[in-house]
Amino acid sequence: MRKNAPSIIIIILLIITGVIYNYHNIVFKKPQSVHKWRQSDCASITLNYYQGGMKFFQPETHNLTSDQGTTGKCATSEMPFLYYTIASLYKIFGYNDFIYRILNTLIFFLGLFYLFKLSNYLLKNTFWSAAIVIMFFSSPVLVYYANNYLTNSTALAISFIGWYHFIRYISEKKKKLLIKSLLFFFLAASLKITAFFSLFAIIGVFIFDNIPLLSEQNKEKNIKHPLLFILGSVAAIGIVAGWATYAWYYNELHDCTYFSTTIFPIWNYDSEGISHILSKVRKLWLYQYYHVSMHALLTVAALFIAIFYKKNLRVLNLALIFIFFEIVVFILLQFMTFADHDYYTIGMLILPALIILSSILLLKNRFPVIFN
Repeated sequence: MRKNAPSIIIIILLIITGVIYNYHNIVFKKPQSVHKWRQSDCASITLNYYQGGMKFFQPETHNLTSDQGTTGKCATSEMPFLYYTIASLYKIFGYNDFIYRILNTLIFFLGLFYLFKLSNYLLKNTFWSAAIVIMFFSSPVLVYYANNYLTNSTALAISFIGWYHFIRYISEKKKKLLIKSLLFFFLAASLKITAFFSLFAIIGVFIFDNIPLLSEQNKEKNIKHPLLFILGSVAAIGIVAGWATYAWYYNELHDCTYFSTTIFPIWNYDSEGISHILSKVRKLWLYQYYHVSMHALLTVAALFIAIFYKKNLRVLNLALIFIFFEIVVFILLQFMTFADHDYYTIGMLILPALIILSSILLLKNRFPVIFN
């Protein structure tokens, strides 16, 4: 097979999938349908940058909820890189919402392309690598938001690019690959803080590697440039935390309570309240995350990894464990939001992506005849 053939195959598959999902028509639509209000917020911040002088540190919406109902000055917890970039495109091409949808769709497809590259790097098998992408991209909530206005899917896509460069770094130990991975993990987290699931998991791997009681004897450390990794991680976390602090200050300054910058933990609710929220998740959203068959497949895949973990990459085993517990903590802290916000789960979908990849890699290592 020619060198570029796998890339051509996945690009064609993504185009076909996009057509099946009606993306070629949806990209020309304004914010609408489920959570059209939050979609409109993103579109509004972007349009206000375009109309209001491109002042990066002064985001606002058209909804006059700030300064006693006289302005729309209000900041989200995510850094406005995507909004500002699209506003810059409006300056070049003129305002049109389809620019927003098209760019967001292209970024997400780029992320899927890198999920394919990551899978193919480990598996050396085009069919199974493409299958991983298609299975992952069968989530209804992901399909809906992938060509939408929210930054959740954008952050997830960029996380895949970070993982591709990091896994290559683990194998090749080239400093530039570590730098690239840190940059992409930072960019992902700047667009949505939940994208820190990946970087925090890798920090956990780094800690395990450097604690004698936890690290495996005679095993080469995953991260060979510790100072670079520490400085890069601290910088990424510091910048994102700095923006979150600024957003809180900016909202306080303008008396804005429009965007949530707080938590809604499970311990704020009694048993009846918890049951009500769980019931809404089960009835409204559970099978919008994935079809019941994918829920079953992911469960079996996770058990398969747990049983045969010694045949899997140690870095993936550790990452899966850390991400799992990070997600548990996130759910406990934001428990109430899951009753009404399906898109809060998008950042968590990094876990099923890595479960699918790890289980198939493990299947290849355990039963190589299947891949011959």
